[in-house]
Formats: sequence, C-alpha cells, structure tokens
Amino acid sequence: MKPVIALAQELIRLPSLSGQEAGVAAHARDYMAGAGFAARVDDHGTAIGVLRRGDGPTLLLDAHTDTVDVERGGWRHDPFGGEIEDGYLYGRGAADMKGALAAMLAAGAALARESWRGTLVITGTSWEERFEGYTLGVALAELAREGVRPDAVIIGEASELNVKRGQRGRTRLHFDVRGRPAHSAHPERGVNAVYHAAELIRRIRQMPLPEDDFLGRGIAELIGIGSQPQPIDSIVPYACRVSYDLRLLPGQTRASVLAQFAGIIEQLHAGDAAFQAEVSIAGGELVTSDGRVERVEPFPPAWKLEEGHPLVQRAVSALRGIGQRPAITKYGFCTNGSYSAGEAGIPTIGYGPGAEDGAHVADERISVDEVERACEGYAAIARAVLAGR
Repeated sequence: MKPVIALAQELIRLPSLSGQEAGVAAHARDYMAGAGFAARVDDHGTAIGVLRRGDGPTLLLDAHTDTVDVERGGWRHDPFGGEIEDGYLYGRGAADMKGALAAMLAAGAALARESWRGTLVITGTSWEERFEGYTLGVALAELAREGVRPDAVIIGEASELNVKRGQRGRTRLHFDVRGRPAHSAHPERGVNAVYHAAELIRRIRQMPLPEDDFLGRGIAELIGIGSQPQPIDSIVPYACRVSYDLRLLPGQTRASVLAQFAGIIEQLHAGDAAFQAEVSIAGGELVTSDGRVERVEPFPPAWKLEEGHPLVQRAVSALRGIGQRPAITKYGFCTNGSYSAGEAGIPTIGYGPGAEDGAHVADERISVDEVERACEGYAAIARAVLAGR
C-alpha cells in the first residue's frame, strides 16, 4: 500500500467541498478495498470500509472528507498541490482533515495484515463542515442494518496527538423580528424591527449561560444581522433577522434551547405588544447522490466521556506504549462525535494530527511527522481496543 504521506498528498489534490466529496470518497473506498476491506460509498457520499475477523469488539475510525472553501489571498502554496516544505504538508484539508484520513486508511491497511479478532470500520464521512454528525449517523444506521454496531469510536479531528474526551455541541439560531413599514419621514406610523432586534440582543447578552466543570462555559454569540427592505430606502425596516452561534453543554436539548429563547421573546412581547419575533434553528439542504434533497436542522449535542473510562485509558496506555505522551483534554470545536457519543451513546474519543487553530486557514498545513505518528497511534489504539485490553 502507498505510504501515508503519499496518500495524504493524493487526497489533498482532490478538491472536496461539502456535497462534492465524490473523488475523495472513491479514492478512500478503492484504497480500503485494496487492503481487503469490504468497501463502498453510500448515497450520502460517505466512504465506508468494514473488515470482519470473527467475534470480538467493533471499532470505528472516522474522518470527514469535505473541506471549507479556499479563501482569496494568503496562500503561498497551491491549495490543491499537496506540496511538502520544511517538514510540513500544505493544502486545503491538510489539517482538517485529510492528513488524519490518510493516517486512518494506512493504519487500517497495516492492521489488515495482522491477526486479531473483531471488526474494524473506517468511515470517510461527507458534509461534516455543514452538518456535524449527520452523515455519520446515516452510516451507523446502515451498518446497524448489516449487524455492525461499534463498541467504540475514534474521531480523527486535530488534537495534537492528545486524547480528547469531550466537546461542546453547537447550533445556529435565527431570530426573525417583525415590524411595520412606514415612510422614514413619519416613523411614528411604523414599527422599526431593528430597534426591537436591538432590545432582543440586549436581553440575550444579559442571559445567564450554563457551565460545565470539564467543558467550560456555553456560548451565545451574535454572528449576523440584516434588515428588510433591501436595498435600503426611505422606509422604516419592517423585518430584521438576527443570527446566533450557540455552543452547547450536556443537558441542553433542541426543545430546551428553543423554549429558553421563546421565553425571552414572550417577556419582550408582554412589555410591548408591538414586539413580534420568532426563533428557529438555522437549517440547510443536503443532496444525496441519487438527487434526493434532505432538509437538515443541525443540533449536534455536547458529549463527554469520563477520564477513567476503559476507552480513554486503553488509548492512553497504547499511545504511551509506542513512545507518545498524550494529554487527556477536550475539543474546543464541534465534531462528528456529537452523533456517535452525543446521540448514539457510543464511547468516543478524539485523536488526530494537527492543532485546532490550523483548520480553515490560508496556507493550511500539517506536520509530516505528526501524520506518520498519528498512523502509528491509530494502529496502536486499534490493537488495544480489539484485544480488549
């Protein structure tokens, strides 16, 4: 099989925005098939490889195949060149997360040549940058119908080769504030939706945020505001949309979050009958390979695994056994673990090459050494999990 860095270069050379991952998914599928996995690409664009070796634990390794777009300016290297300079591999997706995907695939190929019992699954999931966890959930449902149910999951997002045992969840909310139009020379005849939106923003900033002893404080951050009509004319704005990014903690659900903000709206309406607003989860559309359109309203939840959990301890012990010195910590951003751990309840950890702040940046890069060490790490953790020790 190809060396891991050559494989990572090939993956980087295949552009793969969300919904356009077909080339990378096919490449991963073919690589896994060549290593002996039963491999396919499902109708959501996720590459799935399964290697069964009789009774025993089932371990799933997951890395997403999609990337964010290439922003203008700031790139010194070809975003799709897969160039290596001074020990770093450059290109869009190098850190987020084609380096990790290559490391997982190469580790799987190495494990396929060894003797063990159980089942190893590798998924190269689609659409993660827009809908964390959604297509991993689809893949897990497909696997369950085939009798494959993971006992443990490793998410390959950047961790600097540390072991991550949790993360905050996230969602985006839209607040649609309604007013009444009037000529701006006679504003008293209308209801200015922007003024009401400003009062809503003030109340949200005063709102107490939850805290978790491990994951830290929740976040409710204003990320966008726009009014109607557009283009701007001599009209009192009759509508205003305010958008927020929320970082969620354990116990926060779709229903509880919407109820909390609906309560604020009700209080504002009680104080001013002209105040009218609605809150909703910001959704989007996913198109499957056969042309079906699925509406997704993402609400990937928070999750955490206890430090003493066998998966955490086996991973740390296995990594120490190959000379690595992982810390046990948490992710600052959201990952597919929101589904595997947060919704499906499967013990999950994160482990991968690169740092979180290396994602979504110009001249994205990853250390060649870290990718190679991550490959060794995935194999070591897999051996420990599949051996049950």
